[in-house]
Amino acid sequence: MKYVILSDSDNIEPFIKPRQLLEINGEALTKRTVRLLKENGIKDIIITSHDLRFDNLGATRYEPLYNDYKPRSNEGYWLSAFPIELLNKPLVFLFGDVYYSEEAIKTIVNSNTTSILFFCSYKNTDSRYIKHHDEPLGFKVIDYIKFKEHIERMKQFKDSGKAPREPIAWELYRSINNQPLTEHKMTENYIAINDETCDVDRVEDIELIKAKIGGIGMVKVQCIVNYNDLQLNKLVTTEDEPFFVTKERADYLANERKLVKIIEVIPEPKKTPVKKTSKKK
Repeated sequence: MKYVILSDSDNIEPFIKPRQLLEINGEALTKRTVRLLKENGIKDIIITSHDLRFDNLGATRYEPLYNDYKPRSNEGYWLSAFPIELLNKPLVFLFGDVYYSEEAIKTIVNSNTTSILFFCSYKNTDSRYIKHHDEPLGFKVIDYIKFKEHIERMKQFKDSGKAPREPIAWELYRSINNQPLTEHKMTENYIAINDETCDVDRVEDIELIKAKIGGIGMVKVQCIVNYNDLQLNKLVTTEDEPFFVTKERADYLANERKLVKIIEVIPEPKKTPVKKTSKKK
């Protein structure tokens, strides 16, 4: 079965590069997903993107034919992220801006269905998860005809004004399960993934994921000129207190933009080795 990692989006701000290419412990989110899929025996993988930076991530880059969504002007449809021209056989869709745990990928790969499976978090109170609301994480689509029909249905709902907001993954899930578009219920085809698996919507999400899984150092910086930091959503001034950013962000602000000075580099946390005990015979 082909796995499709959805990464074709022009919605970069407030990041300095596509969210799908942001790194966790030196590995881009999309590249990590490709690696985990291959480790679980998946070979047929494509990444949807018109951006050449998605080449050489271990999978074939595919440019969707009809992805017309422009969030800034509200043109097109969010659901066009699913390449309609590929929905002529069973597929699995994953999101390029999600940090998947190893267990999450195993669950997705090993779950079976004759119709459509939705992989999402659900009322997530697991201490490993950084959010406390439900998030869609993937779709295993065997009944691709039904999946395609409901994508078109949601597009028509938007055009006719029947959709309360821009139809996204949740509206598609509810439509397929004959639920009101404003209600959220767990159904039999909803597989909950409740661990550190998390999508990246905000700058803070990357930092929180890194803090949860460890292995990342932080840098304390202080601005040397006034500037509007989109990632912090505020005007940063020289009177502000020092703040922490990732090494990548510190390098960008200090060396490329000349906006901050580096005060202190916090070393990466060391993992405590697990002591092996010999079994007594």
